[in-house]
Amino acid sequence: MNLFEELKRRNVFRVGAAYLLFAWVIIQVTDTVAPVLQLPEWTLALVTWISIIGFPIALFFAWAFELTPDGIKSEKDVDRSEPITRQTGQKINIVVIALLVVAVAFLVGKAYVFKDTADPESLALDSAPAPVPEGYDSVGVLPFVNMSDDPSQEYFSDGIAEELLNALAKLKDLQVAARTSSFAFKGQNQDIMDIGRKLNVDTVLEGSVRKSGSRIRITAQLIDVDNGYHLWSETYDRELTDIFAIQDEITAAIVNALLTHFDTDHIPENQRPAATDVSAYDAYLKGRHKLYSLEDGAGREALQLFRAATDADPTFAAAWAARAVTVILLREDAFREGIPREESELLARNAIDRALALDPNLAEAHIAQGMLHADRYEFEDALASLEKALEINPSLVEGRIWRSRILSRFGRLQEAQKEIMKAVRLDPHNQVSAILAANLVDEYFDPEFYEEVKRSTSQFERAREILEGIPYLYDKDTQLARYRAFVETRDATDPRLARIQIFRLKELNEAGLRQVPRIPGVFLMWVYMWIDRWEEAQGIYDALPAEIQQSAINLEELSIMQMNQGKYEQALETLRQAHGDEVKVYGEVQPSFGRSNSNLALNRVYCQRVLGKDDNADSIMARISEYIDTLRDNTVFGFYLLDAKFRVLDDDIDGALGELEAAYERGELRWMDRHDPILRTLTDNPRFMALFDKLDDDIDALRAELGMPPSTL
Repeated sequence: MNLFEELKRRNVFRVGAAYLLFAWVIIQVTDTVAPVLQLPEWTLALVTWISIIGFPIALFFAWAFELTPDGIKSEKDVDRSEPITRQTGQKINIVVIALLVVAVAFLVGKAYVFKDTADPESLALDSAPAPVPEGYDSVGVLPFVNMSDDPSQEYFSDGIAEELLNALAKLKDLQVAARTSSFAFKGQNQDIMDIGRKLNVDTVLEGSVRKSGSRIRITAQLIDVDNGYHLWSETYDRELTDIFAIQDEITAAIVNALLTHFDTDHIPENQRPAATDVSAYDAYLKGRHKLYSLEDGAGREALQLFRAATDADPTFAAAWAARAVTVILLREDAFREGIPREESELLARNAIDRALALDPNLAEAHIAQGMLHADRYEFEDALASLEKALEINPSLVEGRIWRSRILSRFGRLQEAQKEIMKAVRLDPHNQVSAILAANLVDEYFDPEFYEEVKRSTSQFERAREILEGIPYLYDKDTQLARYRAFVETRDATDPRLARIQIFRLKELNEAGLRQVPRIPGVFLMWVYMWIDRWEEAQGIYDALPAEIQQSAINLEELSIMQMNQGKYEQALETLRQAHGDEVKVYGEVQPSFGRSNSNLALNRVYCQRVLGKDDNADSIMARISEYIDTLRDNTVFGFYLLDAKFRVLDDDIDGALGELEAAYERGELRWMDRHDPILRTLTDNPRFMALFDKLDDDIDALRAELGMPPSTL
């Protein structure tokens, strides 16, 4: 018997065919389910190699062994006169037929039923999902899982998810959870329905990215938060010949596919940052990844990456905008060291101009422009830039945050409250928006707004601390218990204890105040001014570095020192150094702060009148009056000092005293307000003195309850 006949007799050919069919089915199943199960990238390769290695082994066993009713026996031990081999061959034929049926069923199902994998040459854009009973109006885009072997490719999968998030954010009437909140769930094995509820959305888009050599596979799926059902899913395979074309194509495909499910008929234009250089886009994604990490030094590293992006591709508008924002965030001020102010402004302006020249409709560039205007106290221009950005991209949380801040400075507090809560709802895991919402409650207390902010920001410790520190929430006994606990449990050098001591207990804790996170001594200088110790305040100012002395904030404080020393001409000149000839009414701090622009404007009026130079005093007073009317229409808290000072200058002394007395009843009046350069002109007024004597008695009574002697300040 020749070799061919012997191979045939021993069923080697049949076993080989059955093995190949079985291996093919296993490889196809692995290829399909691996992305869904988020298996490692090498899983398919491992299964393929095992199949290849197993093939000769299967042939060897077919040659050397025989399957008999008594089990597997060596071929030499089988009686060739019995029809066992023929019976085994028939069984193998049945297995082969069964495997063929499975293979055909799998191919048909893959092509016509499941449609999990797109044709490598097209994106199957016509594979629209089945209609749903009603449209959805919100979505959260989770960070796509990096299925590649290289962890350093994490930024790439994040970038794909960001592109989809940005594209969906342009859809009219669709609320898209912001990146900070969506990406907060990265690496967490939480139930999709729970994630959706925490993001306050009704659908969630998730997926994975697998890069292998020159190929990329992107899988995406849309899930209904209410029931966890998949509304749509698709897998895209591509050659990595042009990453930008791939991103454009896949983003457009996914967005168009999802349009079926959302309550919108608006189809956005391609929103991918228009980079033309792969290394530029790579640096841009890494820069955003670094900036969002909030790590120490992350801002500096992000700026270097954005610079690398614009160096590699000077036409990359989004990188220029990101560069501008980062420069503004890194600018030095009286609170921190950083890029010198003039240099920062120059760099930011250049980057913004480049970005807008390249793409006038880039929302992020308009955000940067608004930030720069706000930094220069150009609040009207800042508001216009921010509103332009939100017109382009209504889901841009940074735009909502900054618009709220500017509106609050205009006194439009009800609008500011609504805007910051939009930011909180869009991005519930964004600590910045939560803290700013809490600060807005603290500055302009509103009971209803307090409750809303408390419900929405309770997961953030700093926001809770701000809200819990608002004194208007507590009766006398509760406040006493809180102060006692604070005094007994805090270290003497704790800056938070020092603040409570100076504001609430009329106690000067210099060691603690020096620990307040500011440029050394600046906060203590402010405290010395508040408590009428002007020479010590001047001494700290004189010891500051020259560049810190010349910052706008510290020039403002210097003008107040000079005013209290009777140096009115010098005070006016210092204000001109800080702000030029323009008289600013709105500022970055609330109007009850002595250095707010509105209070400084009144100081200017006072100095001019003392010197007999009314100049533009009447127009300044008219603007302040309009500002106070706006505040009064929006709030009760937060502007008593400004109102009282205005009334003094308007010769309405009874009205000024009435405002101070009302502030006392609300718990707003501070004991150091008596040292304000305009209010101190009322020192000879018995009603004024009686009011602050009563406030001093209240503080001494509180100190006695805490076992402290009367204040000597």
